[in-house]
Amino acid sequence: MAMVGLLLASTGIVNANDDANKNKRPLTPPAAKAKPAAPPASHPAPARASSPPRETHRNVRQAAPRNVAQQGQPVQGRAKPPKPDKHNRQNTGQAAPQNTAQQGQPVQGRAKPPKPDKHNRQNAGQAAPQNAAQQGQPVQGRAKPPKPDKHNRQNAGQGGYSPQPNSPGSRPDAPRQTQVARYPNGQPQTVRTSNGGMVHRDTTGRVREVHTPGGAVITHRADGVRRVEVVRPGNRVIVADVHGHGGYIQRPLVVHNREFVQRTYYAHGVMYAHVYRPITYRGAVWQVYTPARYYRPGFYAYVYSPWARPIAYDWGWGGDPWYGYYRGYFAPYLAYASPALWLTDYLVATTLRQAYEDRMEAAAAGSASYVSAGQPGLTPDVKQAIAEEVHRQVELESGEGQSMASKSVPSQASYDVPPMFADSAPHVFVVSSSLDVSSAEQECAVTEGDVLQLTAAPSNATSADVVVLASKDRDCRRGSVVSVPLQDLQEMQNRMRETIDQGLADLQSRQGQRGMPKLPSAAKGQALDAPFASEVRPDASVATEIAQVAQEADRAEQEVVSQATENPAIAADPVTIGLGMTIDEVERSLGKPKDIANLGAKRIYVYRDIKITFTDGKVSDVQ
Repeated sequence: MAMVGLLLASTGIVNANDDANKNKRPLTPPAAKAKPAAPPASHPAPARASSPPRETHRNVRQAAPRNVAQQGQPVQGRAKPPKPDKHNRQNTGQAAPQNTAQQGQPVQGRAKPPKPDKHNRQNAGQAAPQNAAQQGQPVQGRAKPPKPDKHNRQNAGQGGYSPQPNSPGSRPDAPRQTQVARYPNGQPQTVRTSNGGMVHRDTTGRVREVHTPGGAVITHRADGVRRVEVVRPGNRVIVADVHGHGGYIQRPLVVHNREFVQRTYYAHGVMYAHVYRPITYRGAVWQVYTPARYYRPGFYAYVYSPWARPIAYDWGWGGDPWYGYYRGYFAPYLAYASPALWLTDYLVATTLRQAYEDRMEAAAAGSASYVSAGQPGLTPDVKQAIAEEVHRQVELESGEGQSMASKSVPSQASYDVPPMFADSAPHVFVVSSSLDVSSAEQECAVTEGDVLQLTAAPSNATSADVVVLASKDRDCRRGSVVSVPLQDLQEMQNRMRETIDQGLADLQSRQGQRGMPKLPSAAKGQALDAPFASEVRPDASVATEIAQVAQEADRAEQEVVSQATENPAIAADPVTIGLGMTIDEVERSLGKPKDIANLGAKRIYVYRDIKITFTDGKVSDVQ
């Protein structure tokens, strides 16, 4: 028995030692021995259990939910905190329910909770709900709270990624930024505002053209007259000049299944209508003036032929203000050898009178700047060139009249090419509306009554180089070559033909008056109306609509110019003008002046807000 008791005591001692050693083992294995599961080869390995989990970058818009073991609940037993990866996110519009071990229940025993990965995280428009550990609950045990980074922020209207305007990935309706193009001297040339407007200035800083967000195009001509053009539904175009005191309405006109365009003009309280035929040529539509009446062939032959002897004609406007204004530029012939020469002075005088009246009305509105009359510009050779062009236009009308007399309407073939392109002969244009054009030197202006010559129309271009045959003070220099849009040249030719038509009517009605000889019998006879003449009716609302467009343009232009001026990014660097600078150096910095005063050895340049005096070609004073 003693031997048995001794053996039992020894066994109890051994078992007690084993139990003691077992109780000394740690609850969690050492970190060095932790073996995380190997991730897929295409993804970085997850962090160790003792570090907060990091997420790889994904193209998702909300943070993934964290399990509770990572969010502050105590950990018991040997279970390790779950390691998130990218294979157990949900891809639905709502959060998936979490298991109880992930929602705050203590983990017991050796079983490990499931590991979240990218296939059971949410991919919806709102972030998944966060657990309590991230929302302020105390953290117990060894688990650390997760650290938010830039990939688990919410992007549901607050925070997160926000694309910049005009950047890749931004919304199509993102606001546009203001864009500025500058002259070499740093002054703004063209400013495109964020709301779709545009402001173009010349080198002196004056506003030349404004595009409003509503689609109106506003042009400030060199003579101070403003032009507004707006397109309305139904292909109606409204043009307002002189602050609503003049302009026209253009609309389609169909007669005998042939398309025309009618313009109802309004000027100085009088309205009248003209008709144009649209010609599609070289990818553009050209509006070509078409007379509403034609004279008998004998009358056109009378216009071509010289009179039996030269006549002196009393125009009756020798004392009018407009003639006194332009006396230094234009003087009528003392005697006329032919009706074509009489029509030449009629054309120039009508153009200058209209320009003067427009300028007077613009001055009443406070927008015109006056210049003194320049040196004589219409020399005999220039007037002869105009007379030859008048002769060509009369011949063109005579041919159209004969075609119409033989047929009810001229054939479509005769309408296929604008007259300006129909021959290879040079053409002369009397400017009927001021334009800013470009030359080899810089931008300059041509104004009403200036004379241009086109040697040959370009084969494939929207502009043509023309020579300035005659010009006034600050206009493009005589002899210079300037580029003018072909559509503007077409409008000059239209206005020339309209004025010649008016002159032909006066030539016929004034026979035997003021020195005009009587018509020969072959030239007499009633004019023949064009087939569309009976369908032409001026739009009675022309004055009201033009005034309305002008008023709308006033408000819209003010808003666009204010936005283009007040933006601090548009301000230009200051320009320094110093004593001794040459005229060319000043013009490169400030552009062409508003006014020039020649005082012999001195010359004074007047800009918008500065006056510069040159002595012997160099700056001597700045005010």
